[in-house]
Amino acid sequence: MIQNNFAQEYETYKVCEAEYDSAADEAGKEAARQKVRGLLDSMADKPEGYNRMFNMYKDAKERGNEYIDVSECIWDRDVEPMVSRFRSFGITHFTFSSTWSSAVETAWLFTQNGCTLEGIVEINSQYSNFGGEGYEKAHGYLFKVN
Repeated sequence: MIQNNFAQEYETYKVCEAEYDSAADEAGKEAARQKVRGLLDSMADKPEGYNRMFNMYKDAKERGNEYIDVSECIWDRDVEPMVSRFRSFGITHFTFSSTWSSAVETAWLFTQNGCTLEGIVEINSQYSNFGGEGYEKAHGYLFKVN
């Protein structure tokens, strides 16, 4: 298993975001941007897929979800590599909330690639509530990565 530093990198990202928001001038904002670029550049040296997994982790945290959520349409050929990356980066659980027409078939492929369906859970979706306060609720399958 490859050590992931998602939590630490996310905290660094949040600090940079706070510095950007509190910057008194454009120079301060640019300094925060440079720190974020440095963080993202440091991920370029990590194994393939690390940056994508970090972005999925960041998205989950920003929406207040406990687990990474896969909400987009996933091609059949992409299931096995995704599950392999989850394993290699130490991701033990994820939710799958895609509403595409073949989502059940994709869920089946997750089980065929060694994931166990643990149930259905409520999550914060990718859509903001009307007025911008919080996120709309959605439902997704909760999978354990074995």
